Amino acid sequence: MNRIAVVIPAYNEERNVALVAREAARHAEWVIVVDDGSRDGTWDAIRSLQPPIFPYRHIINLGKGAALKTGCAAAELFGAAVIVTLDADGQHPPEYIPGIVRHMDEHGLQFVFGERSGGDRMPFIRRAGNYAINQAAYRLFNLRTRDVWCGFRAFRASCLPRIPWKARDYSGEVQMALAVGRSGIPYGSYSIPTIYEEGAAKGVHILHGLKLLGQMALWRMMS
Repeated sequence: MNRIAVVIPAYNEERNVALVAREAARHAEWVIVVDDGSRDGTWDAIRSLQPPIFPYRHIINLGKGAALKTGCAAAELFGAAVIVTLDADGQHPPEYIPGIVRHMDEHGLQFVFGERSGGDRMPFIRRAGNYAINQAAYRLFNLRTRDVWCGFRAFRASCLPRIPWKARDYSGEVQMALAVGRSGIPYGSYSIPTIYEEGAAKGVHILHGLKLLGQMALWRMMS
């Protein structure tokens, strides 16, 4: 039986985070929400949520990669067999959690990447950036996925020692994905809708993509 923990890193997501956590709780034994030093009311929105939702807090902003580490460590302590990660802003519908876990089971996979369909609804700059990053992931790390930057994923908790990531910022989830490509872990993909609401792409721009490409080249040389 899959005992599922959902990990939700959150930074300045007071508007959506509680709703996302409550919806995720319908499909998992534990929901771990990590407020990564938010400056708005994110902590107030989640601090009183009851089990199976468990709020954690970084007093200062450490980055998405660090928040994922905190959440995954908590999931291991709870005894989760499967960990699902998703964003707090509503881009990843929690109702897709059972489907992605079932896809993993039915195909004998250890790691499943969410792949956003309906790419025409994605801002152009993101489509171009995603394409470049996906190509680099394949050329440098032999990772075949069309959406390496998508934060909606499911994987066996037992995979964690084989997919280490050191980056504490937003690139941490990409570094995790690249480790999958190098590890030999059986992986696949699962289609989810593309959802972009007002403000969903905040803080993401072309400089982030260029920085990430540089980091990927460095990681390849160091591996």
